Amino acid sequence: MLGDALRLGLVAHVVEADARDPLAFLEQCGSRFDVTVSCVKCAGAEQAAVLATRPEGTICFFGMSTSFTSAAPTAEGVGRQVNMLIGNGYRPGHADLALSLVRGIPGLMDLLTASIRDPSA
Repeated sequence: MLGDALRLGLVAHVVEADARDPLAFLEQCGSRFDVTVSCVKCAGAEQAAVLATRPEGTICFFGMSTSFTSAAPTAEGVGRQVNMLIGNGYRPGHADLALSLVRGIPGLMDLLTASIRDPSA
């Protein structure tokens, strides 16, 4: 599914790695990102998100296991000013935007349908 997201131009870069190992994760990234979206389902990935984000960059935390008592001290400890956002899943107009994207991006509906049929894809 990640390869399909790249192919469709939905994302610029995807890193598939164990985010609980921040140094290995950073090495696999190759460079720091302007925007990092962390949607992991495990604790302990906050450090990787901070390290992978450039100074003054933005981290969007969408995983419910995110620990801000870990994320904030990590940023301070490595001397990195980053903007941290909490995603709660709601944004006014999000449903209309989602439908517009599905209708307007060729191949996106097929990608989503395939992921529903086979969640491991």
